[in-house]
Amino acid sequence: MESSLIYAASDKLKYKVNWLAVTSESEWSYFGSGNQVNKPLVLKNIIDYFPESSLFIAINRQDSIQVDKADIEKALDKILGLKNFLIWDKQFKRVIEFNDIGTMRQGHV
Repeated sequence: MESSLIYAASDKLKYKVNWLAVTSESEWSYFGSGNQVNKPLVLKNIIDYFPESSLFIAINRQDSIQVDKADIEKALDKILGLKNFLIWDKQFKRVIEFNDIGTMRQGHV
């Protein structure tokens, strides 16, 4: 799927997501930012939350990609804790949203 189509689908669906509460007060959890990112925590969440191997990373119209779950660590190297983006399953039903301040949340459409 083309980058612009991945982003367009993500942008349309992100407002329909039911976010899962992590605590009674928030759906966001902190994973760190900059050079203090807890990458093992992020990778565990991705592996546990997405049962299938093909994922979409929606960053913007030019840089969104499809990636195999086995290659997700390399794909996150230049964006995790630095950019806002979403990772979707192939059906655009499950999602994890990440932001540049080091928080993430999980949800489903």
